[in-house]
Amino acid sequence: MIVKDSYQISTEPIRTKRITELYKEITNSECGVCAERGKLLTEYYRNHTDEVPIVKRAKAIDYVLQNMSIYLLPGSLFAGNQASHPRWAPLFPEYDMEWIEEEMIREMPYALNKRPADRYILREEDKPVIQEICDWWKGKTITSMLRTRLPREALATHYDIKAADIGAYFQGGDGHFAPDYPWLLQNGIQTIIDQCNQRREMLDYKNDPECIKKKDFYDAAIISANAIIKFASRYAELAEGMSENESDEIRKKELQDIASMCRYIPGKAPRNFKEALQLLILVHICIQIEDNGAGVSFGRYDQFMQPFYRQGIKEGTITREQAVEMTENFFIQIYCCNKVRSWTDTDFFRGVPMFQNLTIGGVDPETMDDATNDMSYITLDATYNTRVPQPSLTVRFHKKTPLEFKMRTAEVIRLGMGIPSIFNDEVYTRAMMNIGYEMKDAYNYCIIGCIEPGVPGLLGGRTGGAWLNCTKVLEMTLYNGRDPRTGICLRKNSNNKDLSTFENYQELEEAFSDQMKYYIKIESILENTIDQVWEEMTEEPMAAIFGCPTTTIPRGKPIKQGGAKYDLTGQQTIGTANIANSLYAIKKLVFEDKKITGAQLLHALKENWNDETTVPTARQIQSMCLSVEKYGNDFDEVDFIARDMMAMIAAELSSCKNTRYGKGPIGGTLHCSTSTVSSNTPFGKVCGATPDGREAFMPVADGQSPMRGTDMNGPTAAIASVAKLHNELFSCGSLYNMKFSPEELA
Repeated sequence: MIVKDSYQISTEPIRTKRITELYKEITNSECGVCAERGKLLTEYYRNHTDEVPIVKRAKAIDYVLQNMSIYLLPGSLFAGNQASHPRWAPLFPEYDMEWIEEEMIREMPYALNKRPADRYILREEDKPVIQEICDWWKGKTITSMLRTRLPREALATHYDIKAADIGAYFQGGDGHFAPDYPWLLQNGIQTIIDQCNQRREMLDYKNDPECIKKKDFYDAAIISANAIIKFASRYAELAEGMSENESDEIRKKELQDIASMCRYIPGKAPRNFKEALQLLILVHICIQIEDNGAGVSFGRYDQFMQPFYRQGIKEGTITREQAVEMTENFFIQIYCCNKVRSWTDTDFFRGVPMFQNLTIGGVDPETMDDATNDMSYITLDATYNTRVPQPSLTVRFHKKTPLEFKMRTAEVIRLGMGIPSIFNDEVYTRAMMNIGYEMKDAYNYCIIGCIEPGVPGLLGGRTGGAWLNCTKVLEMTLYNGRDPRTGICLRKNSNNKDLSTFENYQELEEAFSDQMKYYIKIESILENTIDQVWEEMTEEPMAAIFGCPTTTIPRGKPIKQGGAKYDLTGQQTIGTANIANSLYAIKKLVFEDKKITGAQLLHALKENWNDETTVPTARQIQSMCLSVEKYGNDFDEVDFIARDMMAMIAAELSSCKNTRYGKGPIGGTLHCSTSTVSSNTPFGKVCGATPDGREAFMPVADGQSPMRGTDMNGPTAAIASVAKLHNELFSCGSLYNMKFSPEELA
């Protein structure tokens, strides 16, 4: 509804009684910490020290699933919970127990419920349990192993300089993939068990030297697949018991339906729309319990759910209204999943994001026709009505996207939730094919995690990787490779000069490129060391069989050993605008117009623009730096610096190999993204003043968006600047955030 004399639309959600009550139940729930998973996993590992790592992992997760608390949300049509309470987060001590002990037991730097942001309840009675968990895992965690394996330069880069940060993967697992839900919905999980049994029987121990490893994988895969079937049976028993005591006949029937569904799926392929959603929920939750990695995504939801919807409409077993309500119920069920991060890591991920992305729209990869369908609109309606931040919603646009779909997308965006995000098929598919994707697979992309494209069921590695603080690398370039904050110098500039002694702009640009390539090498070391340790200690059989069943099962390989069709490791580059604006300011003020010397600018940076004794003063120099043209205003010279520097970084990243290179998958390299989440704030805290006029320790730029307050020529000029970047090189995703205040649209 359009309000008269205004562009505003009606913002009242349309919710059924069921969804209203579920929404209140979940949004009134405080986030908390659940110790159950950590306790149960530790019990299993403590009592089974002599098992093969991948088999031990499978059995340990099975033990968790069969012993953790389960419940049904009041009024929900579906079963499935990740922790003992909605919005509580399980513990994963196998990755890192140090921060858990520091923050949950010692309450440093804050008690969880006293944090400045992202607070969690922690019950007093759970603290002794958590302490016992931490005591057992000391010296046995992924982080402990990483510290012994990483070279000094990599540790200094991560912990001290902060030119790169990969803390999310010290404290947690990989995530960042989209399971093959079309295959799982067509086949059911019993098919995985049958195929793995057949493959195990066919192993050629005489001629295949990898047979032992393949047998271990198949054993773990069978255990994992059976674990989720048994997990579903627990819900069937729970629902049956609840139905016997239920006086409301409608709810009694719903509970009986849940029990029936959980007896049938996930072992067998779902027969209808509701069963398909129940399978999605159970598989997703079990993956989250195995591995707390963010970005476990759903793929092209409207494409694989449309056949179930059309079948139900044809048979008269479902209405559009029921499909909307079930999708809303599904959204709220998924929103219950949560993750607790250390306070340091929280700085990079404010707002408790899980990045459980769901994609709609786009094209049919077979016909290249528009793929918008009934479920595309139903998904938008469900997002409009539920208004929960998870699952994240992605909309794919292309030249033939219907205007009606674009307008409905715009209406949902106007709610101000930050979703859905819009992605350009023409740019993304070109970027994917540029890195090695087959055309049909590229056109079948979904968004994984935040902004990263991937093919559901075919992508291993991870779309999200280390954060690369490009602003920090530029700052060190100005100081001849030395970090002015810590005094550490891992590599001097190739010409052994700093900002006060560069003789021309080319020397500066070459020094920056050399420093970037050095820190990209360090970043590659961080990525590959983590992957190697994971392969040795925590291979994820559930992620393998649900994430890439059509490749991992035939190959007999989990993902970290090369089980996926495509395997690429994404990198997040932070500070595009700061690089371009700073380099252009030096080029213009120092080398072209000669208004100041490099030495004068370097002194002003060291003093954070505060020295009033010089001529010109530091504040006057800052004003000069702020006044030159900035990226985001459709000014070619500065935009082309952004283009060329980011192209150099993307090319260098793509030249680095990951641990799966040459082991079967297509790709096997690092690749580039401009994703930021909230990392621009903590990265800014370690960067001094920069030549773009930014003051020390303030946030740096967000993604490939213009720096705050510097895009003065309106949104179309900013878009024009962003479009000049070689976005086809950002095969791990391009992030441009454009925000409007409501009064500007009134």
